[in-house]
Amino acid sequence: MNSFLKFFKSLYFRLFLLFVINVAGFVACAIFDVLYIYFGVSFLCAFVSIFFLANRKEKDSYKTISFLLIIMLPLMGIGYAVLNKEDKGNKKIKKEWSDIVYRNRKSVFSSSETMQTLRQTNAEVFKTCNYLVDTTGLPCFQNAKYKYLSSGEAYYKELFEECKNAKNYILFECYKIMPGKLWSDFFDILRLKAREGVQVRMLYDDAVCTKYIPRDDFKKMKNHGVETVPFNQVKAMSSSFVNCRNFKRLCVIDGKVGFFGGFNVSDEYIPSETNTNATKDCGVKVMGESVKNMVVMFFEDYQFATKKVINLQEYFADNEPAKTKDWILPYSTNPVSYDDTNKNILLSMINNAKENISIITSYIALDDELKNALVVNAKSGVKVRLVFCGEKIRKREKSLSRSYFYNLLKEGIEVYEYKGGKMSTKLIMIDNNTALVSTNNLDCMRSNKHFNAGVFMYGESCILMYNDMREIISGSQLITIKDLQKRKLSEKISATWSKFIAIFR
Repeated sequence: MNSFLKFFKSLYFRLFLLFVINVAGFVACAIFDVLYIYFGVSFLCAFVSIFFLANRKEKDSYKTISFLLIIMLPLMGIGYAVLNKEDKGNKKIKKEWSDIVYRNRKSVFSSSETMQTLRQTNAEVFKTCNYLVDTTGLPCFQNAKYKYLSSGEAYYKELFEECKNAKNYILFECYKIMPGKLWSDFFDILRLKAREGVQVRMLYDDAVCTKYIPRDDFKKMKNHGVETVPFNQVKAMSSSFVNCRNFKRLCVIDGKVGFFGGFNVSDEYIPSETNTNATKDCGVKVMGESVKNMVVMFFEDYQFATKKVINLQEYFADNEPAKTKDWILPYSTNPVSYDDTNKNILLSMINNAKENISIITSYIALDDELKNALVVNAKSGVKVRLVFCGEKIRKREKSLSRSYFYNLLKEGIEVYEYKGGKMSTKLIMIDNNTALVSTNNLDCMRSNKHFNAGVFMYGESCILMYNDMREIISGSQLITIKDLQKRKLSEKISATWSKFIAIFR
């Protein structure tokens, strides 16, 4: 029933209605022998659309699909173009978000000395990092201190311990919260710290979290001193911008420690007697000056949701610089910006590779640009390995991922399917010294349609991530062309259809 209602509220249903109206108009014109009116309107709509689509900052695939639909089915084509435009927000939302970003990111500055040192150390990594600094407005930090956490058990153990030691504030942001022991234990910590006078603020994705926890229960948390704020709240007359969801999962404690990763608050990540095969994911514990970026990331979303103006200087802490040989840059992206940062950062990292590229993701939806970058590197002698979740994944996503396997394999790229249970890890490693942990799958079709975040790292400490990646690959099955040839015809049709549908997302 929920799936049925969800379809009626979706973009697909609106396009379906426009398709029906379009066909009905065509049939009516044919019956009354006035088809010249239908084709005249189609030509006029297509001609006018050229001037609106040609100069818009959109993907060429979006422009092509819109134009072809307008020629064949005018109403449906115009509806597709307009509804997809609204996904990025109207002018009011764009201005509001732009003002927040401009105001907050003046609070942190990128050190020219840090960037110059990175340029001298590794010119290729400097280019990638400099792109992120320029695009996101968040600085890179040298001599960074961070800890890679390869399991939910390790992640939440350290997170709970740091929250218990909080003195001033706890800022928590999450995509999904599931009722269970983990959430119960975490909320107990939050309410106890609030009782001690610690400021506790929690930002949750409204559309997802309220599926599992009633909205009234979140409001009641304020009685325990925990401020709860819904992000991009779903309302009766919401525009399609409500489909832009917030995938960030982070927590900041006293401006000294920050946690980031792909872990939702759910018992599925913690091994137990009833859950012997916990969901695989990863996270990063960030310490020191770089936590400032995470403070900015949280309050950008907080201010967008509450319309309040916050003085971020009150949340920054004095941290002594660590003595390491590492660089780190926590960053966030939003669908309001026209820069496809999530895809561009991948392209930059891939094109800078010298020896090997390893990518772990739940599923993939590649465009030609990213696929060609992987293929060119593989043909240039760089070892390219892609690992996808092969179990406990939605059938549509699995079919979509497998639709790319044949073309990747024949170009010399190694493809693996993880067989150790459910995996939602999103980790990219280049040459064993550069890594990216993000909330974004290898999905170029939707990478710029939601609120995402990541932590870019370079240096000696990345070797810890390499060890985890090697363990993941050892628990995966190497896919061969013979395996693909053994697939049933129904599986091949499903894969092709999933790839076709992905074009319109």
